[in-house]
Amino acid sequence: MSDAATLQQQANAGDPAAQTQLAGMMLVGRGAPYAPAEAMRLLDSAAAKNNADALLLLGVLAARGEGRSQSWSDAIQFVDRAAQAGDARAQAQITLLGAPGQFDVAPWFAPAPMQAHCPPSRVFTMQNFLPRPVCDWLITRARPQLEAARVKNPLRGGANVDAIRTNSGMGFSVLDSDLVLELTHARIAAALGAPASHQEPTNILHYEVGEEYKPHFDFIDPGEARFQQELQRIGQRTVTFLVYLNDDYEGGATAFPRLDWSFKGQAGDALIFCNMLPDGRPDKQTLHAGTAPTRGVKWLLSKWVRDRPLPLI
Repeated sequence: MSDAATLQQQANAGDPAAQTQLAGMMLVGRGAPYAPAEAMRLLDSAAAKNNADALLLLGVLAARGEGRSQSWSDAIQFVDRAAQAGDARAQAQITLLGAPGQFDVAPWFAPAPMQAHCPPSRVFTMQNFLPRPVCDWLITRARPQLEAARVKNPLRGGANVDAIRTNSGMGFSVLDSDLVLELTHARIAAALGAPASHQEPTNILHYEVGEEYKPHFDFIDPGEARFQQELQRIGQRTVTFLVYLNDDYEGGATAFPRLDWSFKGQAGDALIFCNMLPDGRPDKQTLHAGTAPTRGVKWLLSKWVRDRPLPLI
């Protein structure tokens, strides 16, 4: 990746690729100062030259309502412009979602009934939360960029590879996102009645035979000194939302040993559980594990939802 100074020179000269790359860095404050207004100016300039990367990122931002008014109509228009310019990524999204004249956002917000399990802990499942073509899309997006999954380190801070977790996965920043992902985020937000801005970036998890995530909690432990700054800055993980993306494997259930209950969904089914009790204390009954497949490969969308908005990542 070019350094910010070089990109700035190229962007000033009107290079749309440099404008788009620099804008992405400015949007998240990574590799360049955080400057969202300037990022939008650069993206608009690059999009005026029909730069596909700029158009696709503007589609994501229109879907999220970041830097501009939220508009699904604008979002699909940006993607369609990139598709008309010959971009294969955009064309694939249009094939899945429909061109602007056919694109219908309503099904993404249609109610999906929840079934409650394991009271007093708040654990729910939802059938057919995502259609199979969307599940396949998410797997395809994640497959080329899998890396070893990490866990939070309460002793040193940050996250690292640990024997408790042997699966792989991919995390999607806003710069990796697309309109299909943003519609998925919106559907999750509608199901929970919580803004999409409270969602951590999506992770797509991949489990080969024998790979697992041993019993663990998803809440941020308020008793760990290393996590206090994080809790103050971006809040607690109140909800875990999982979507099973395939079902052609054996084993691989999500198990709750303290609830004596486990769940293995069909492709598109969701599992939701609240990590905190109504009084704000961690619910330690939500100890859970991603058990290992015994045949085939398991794919899962994992989403953590906080109790306050998160910055763009």
